Amino acid sequence: MNLEDALLAFRASFTYDHPEGLSIDSRVEGGTLRVEVRNQDVDALRGFDVVAEPLPGEDRDAVQLGEDVARVVEQELMYGQLSAQDEEGKFKRVVV
Repeated sequence: MNLEDALLAFRASFTYDHPEGLSIDSRVEGGTLRVEVRNQDVDALRGFDVVAEPLPGEDRDAVQLGEDVARVVEQELMYGQLSAQDEEGKFKRVVV
């Protein structure tokens, strides 16, 4: 699966009108499509990561994977509460 195609599909289908100050960084790292969502509020840096690591026998194509990642990011943002970093400095991680 070409993750660059999945990244393009994510960017094309992610249409959520997010508030100002929220940063969304999407990229391919090795065999992983990663989307990092961050927001600095008065108390802490908050956010979450959505990660897609397709398996060799994956039934989805790259476009479907990108659309699935966009849907998960939108759903997480709809909850309205972004988690703060844990004690190790890591954010909530959602695997698609």
